[in-house]
Amino acid sequence: MMARRVAAAWAALILAASAAAPASATETSYAALFDQVWKAVDENFYDPGFHGADWRTIGDRYRARVGAVHDDAGFSRLANAMLDELHVSHLYLSRPPRDAVQGGVGIAARTELIDGRRVVVEVAPLSDAQRQGLRVGDRLASAAAPLSAPLGAATTLAVTGCDGRRRSLTVRHEGAFWPPQHPAFEWRQIAVGPKLTLGYLRIGRFDDGAAALADQAMAELKVADGLVIDVRGNSGGNLSGLRLVSYVAGDSRPVVALLARPYLKALGRPVAKPDLDKLPPTHGAYTDAAVFAAVQAGQGAALYATEDLGPSRYRGKVVVVTDRETASAGEGFAKMMRQFGGATLVGRPTAGLLLSSDRFPLPDGWVLTVPVQGVWGADGRDYGDQATAPDVVVPRTAADLCRADDPDLAKAEEVLRGKLGR
Repeated sequence: MMARRVAAAWAALILAASAAAPASATETSYAALFDQVWKAVDENFYDPGFHGADWRTIGDRYRARVGAVHDDAGFSRLANAMLDELHVSHLYLSRPPRDAVQGGVGIAARTELIDGRRVVVEVAPLSDAQRQGLRVGDRLASAAAPLSAPLGAATTLAVTGCDGRRRSLTVRHEGAFWPPQHPAFEWRQIAVGPKLTLGYLRIGRFDDGAAALADQAMAELKVADGLVIDVRGNSGGNLSGLRLVSYVAGDSRPVVALLARPYLKALGRPVAKPDLDKLPPTHGAYTDAAVFAAVQAGQGAALYATEDLGPSRYRGKVVVVTDRETASAGEGFAKMMRQFGGATLVGRPTAGLLLSSDRFPLPDGWVLTVPVQGVWGADGRDYGDQATAPDVVVPRTAADLCRADDPDLAKAEEVLRGKLGR
């Protein structure tokens, strides 16, 4: 960090003395970094056709602007603007750890746009926002209020509380919500009547270890007549959710394929079901390493299947609850639960951020995330970045938040009881 500051200072002096002087070390390093970002995408982006975009022309256009970049923030904006030209999820450049203070972080609170207003839906415990009195249900005066600033910086917010009173809060910017909460699974049983027990399973993420947690949960919830699986806010992960799908899917069957550049380039045309039927099914790939190993072994293609769990199968009815923050592997899970497990989806449409990515370390601490595999259903449908709509839509209101009501779960229980005939 110190060397970079010195280089930047010398560059400023040289440029001030002569506009015709050679490029500074900082500018040269950003130019080299830009080329590495462009090349990593060029070689690893899963779609050989780049979704119809001319990636080389895009790179040339943004490369011409690198000379105007003089700091990490500027380079991050430039590179990510270039990546945004492909209009896909899971494609972004992360700044080095040294930028943690200068880079942008939130206010340790989650907000959601409800009826055109930015409403607080969660405040992190131990946060300054909580100490300063920011509460769930507070409405920000402006939906476009900037909520990202350097770590430790202060932001003054004008909010309207659940009581209708307006107030001003000054909160510190703090990092929260990542890494995610552990463990990501929590479950319980509720005896709602003499002969009716319902199960509730909340899943925040599907990471390595999720399959074992699914087994633990289902071992305890197998006596429940019906089950509500809540994946609201689920940020994704890997294919470990397939273990849970296996509990309701019956016989083993292929359900989803991950296809990478080598396979798609060799195929040379849109994917169809007969293409996927030729792939051998992969079972039990419940870790990042196992998922990627299957794709590599299949020369860029892998078809993943559920397992036949025999007497361990869950025989009850299932409802899955989703919202706009259900993303990536979380929304893929919801889709598979409906298609192969007969689950009813309740809530709001998912995020539509469904691809499989890998991280590429670059010099000086930069990290590039690239979607290296697309996602297809076993029937040949392209699931890539497609939102999943619920069967039963439940609107969310600020009034619900203020009353601490959960209309999603209320509707989920209603639907579940209907499926059970109770």
